[in-house]
Amino acid sequence: MKKITLLGSIVVLLLFTCVVKAQDRKPFHIIPLVPVAGQDVKFTYDNSLTSLADEETIYGTVYYWENLRWRAEDLKLVKNDTAWEATCRVPENCALVSCKFYAGDKKDTGGRSTYTTMTFSKNGQNLPTAYMAWGMLRNKTLESLPEYCDEDAYIDDEVMRFWLNQQLLKDPGARKYVFYYAAKLLNKMMPGEKHEQMLGDVDFILNLPDVDEETLLKALEVAKNIVKDSTKAAAVETRILKDYPNGILARDQEIWRIFRIMDADAKAPELDAFLKRFPTEKFKDIETETSSMYLGKIFQAVVYQPIIKKNDYSFLYKYLHDVPHLCLLTFYWHMVQVPLNTNQRTPEQVLPFAKVIYNEVMTRPQAGADQVYSEREWKDYLLTRGKDMILKYAFVLDATGSSAEALELMEEIKGKYNFKSAEYNNQYVRLLEKNGYQSMVIPMIVASVREDAVTPEMLEILRKDYVKQHKNDKDFEAYVSSLKSQEKQQELQKHLQETMINEDIELFTMEDLDGKKVDLSKMEGKIIVLDFWATWCAPCKASLPGMQMAVNKYKNDPNVAFFFISTMETAANFKEQIRKFIKEHNYTLQVLCDNVNPKTKKQSAVYDTYCKAFKFSGIPHKMIIDGNGKLRWSIGGYMGSPSALAEEMNLMIEMLKAE
Repeated sequence: MKKITLLGSIVVLLLFTCVVKAQDRKPFHIIPLVPVAGQDVKFTYDNSLTSLADEETIYGTVYYWENLRWRAEDLKLVKNDTAWEATCRVPENCALVSCKFYAGDKKDTGGRSTYTTMTFSKNGQNLPTAYMAWGMLRNKTLESLPEYCDEDAYIDDEVMRFWLNQQLLKDPGARKYVFYYAAKLLNKMMPGEKHEQMLGDVDFILNLPDVDEETLLKALEVAKNIVKDSTKAAAVETRILKDYPNGILARDQEIWRIFRIMDADAKAPELDAFLKRFPTEKFKDIETETSSMYLGKIFQAVVYQPIIKKNDYSFLYKYLHDVPHLCLLTFYWHMVQVPLNTNQRTPEQVLPFAKVIYNEVMTRPQAGADQVYSEREWKDYLLTRGKDMILKYAFVLDATGSSAEALELMEEIKGKYNFKSAEYNNQYVRLLEKNGYQSMVIPMIVASVREDAVTPEMLEILRKDYVKQHKNDKDFEAYVSSLKSQEKQQELQKHLQETMINEDIELFTMEDLDGKKVDLSKMEGKIIVLDFWATWCAPCKASLPGMQMAVNKYKNDPNVAFFFISTMETAANFKEQIRKFIKEHNYTLQVLCDNVNPKTKKQSAVYDTYCKAFKFSGIPHKMIIDGNGKLRWSIGGYMGSPSALAEEMNLMIEMLKAE
C-alpha cells in the first residue's frame, strides 16, 4: 500500500466536493478534512441548506465500511446556532465513512456527491478496500448500501470498473478481495466473457496459504455460478471442507441434509447434534442462501411437532435463542395469532408464548447484515416488521389485566398504522378508556373515520358523544359522512365502477338454520348480497361486523336482501355453532346453509358452482346480484376495516339502485 500520491490527492478532492470552508455555506463539513482511522472526526450539518430545511428535529446515521461490511451507528447530533454537530471515533479498520440525515420519511445523503469520505491510516496510507468501496456505494450492480444514494449519485458499470482498477493499482494485495466483485461486474457487462481471467483469480485464491473461508466461498461462487466450471468448483469445495471442516459450507451441507429428513421426530436429535457442532453464537454474523431458506424450517418442524401431538411447548423454550430472528415472527403467528383468531386458545393460554417470543424479537442483539441499521433505525425496523405481532401482544396483555403496559406498546406502533387499521384503532380506543384518557377518545375516532377505518363499537361511542352535544342523532350519518375525504370517496366509487361486471348467474334454493327453504330465484327486483363464509374461517368472521353495518343500513329497505351462505362446514353440529356465534355477537344476519355437492358429498354445492363459473376460490367471498338477476360484483378476501367494507357495500348497492 502506497502513501497518498498526486492522483490520490486529486481523487480525495473529488470525493470531498461537498466539504469546503465554513464561509462558503455548504451543508456538510468534516473536521479534519482527511479523517484518520482510530481518531475522532466531527461532522457539521446545516439542514437549512438542504431538503430538510423546514424540519425542527434532525436525526443522523453514520456508516462505517470495515471488513467488507457496512456497520451503522446513530449520530448524537447537537444543535448549535446554525447547524447540527456530532463527533465520532472512526474504527481502526474503517476505510470509508458515509453519513445520512433524516426527519421522518425524508432523508438527505448529499445528492450526487454524497456525504462520504475515505479514511487514512496515521501515516497517510489508504486503508484496504477504500477505492472499491467508494465505487460500490454508488453502483447498482455491486450496491453495498441499498437505498442510500439518490438516483443521480449512481455510477455506471464502466466507472465502477475504473474504481476496481484503482484499488488494484493502489494496493497490489487487493486481488484477494477485488476478484469476486470484478467477476460479478464483468459477468453483468460481458456475459460469458473473461472466464479465463476469472478462473485465474480462482486459482490465485486456491494457492494462497492462509485464506479465510468467506474468501474461498466467494471463489466457489465464481467457479460454480459465474464461470460454471464444475471441476474447478469441486476443487474449491474440497479445499474449503479440508481447511474448515466445521465451517460455513459444512454447516450449509448439514442444514440441507437435516431439512430433507421427513420424520419430524427424527430431526430433533439431528438438530441437537447440529447446534453442538455449529454453535449459533459462532455463526451469528453468517447468513447464506441455504441457511436463510431452510434452517428456520428445520426449527419449525422440530418445535411444532410436540405442540401438535402433545401440546408440549418445551422445544420452543429450548431453541428460542437459536431460531433465526425473523422466523420468530412466523412462530408468533402460528402460536399466538392464529389460535387467538380462531378461538382455539384464550389470551391467558397464549400469554407465556406471546411474551417470550416478543421479548426475543425485540431484544436480540443485531448481527450480520442487520448491523447496517443504527440502533434507532433497527428499533424502527422491528416496529415496522413486527407491528402485527405487537398489536396482538397488546391485546393479550389487555385481556390478562395489563392494560397500562398494553397502551404503552400501542403508542410505540401508532405511527406504523397511522389510523388506517380498524383493528388497531378499536383496540387503542378501548385502552384509552381503560387507562383514563377519555379526552383522547373522540379525536382518535374522528381521525379513524377520516381514514374509513372504524368499527361499529367506535361509531357507537361517536354517536353517543354526538347525541350528548346535539340532543339527538338525527343528522349523525351526515356528520360522519362529512368527516370522510370526498376525494377518497370519489376514488372508491370510480374503483367500484371499474370492477363491476354484468354476467348471468344461476340462483339456487337453500335452507336457513331452521330448515326453511329460501329460493333466491324468486326474488326478482331485489338487489341480493351473498356472503360465503364458515365458522372456521377467521377472515370471514372478521368481516362480519362490517357486513352487519351494511345490513343495518338497509334493514328497512324491501328491495335489498342480504344472505350469509355457510359453506364447507365440517362439524356435525355446525348449525348449533352458528347460532351460538350469532347470538354472542348480537348479529342480525340471515344465514343460509350451502347445499351438499352430490359428487363430493361436501356442503359446498352452491359455492363450488360459483367458483367454477366465475373463476374464484377461497372465502370470504361476496357477490352482489342486481334486480334483473345479473351478477354485478364479485370480490374475495377482507382488507380489515368494517367501515370500509360497509362503505363498499353501500356504494355498490346505491349505484345499482340508481341504474
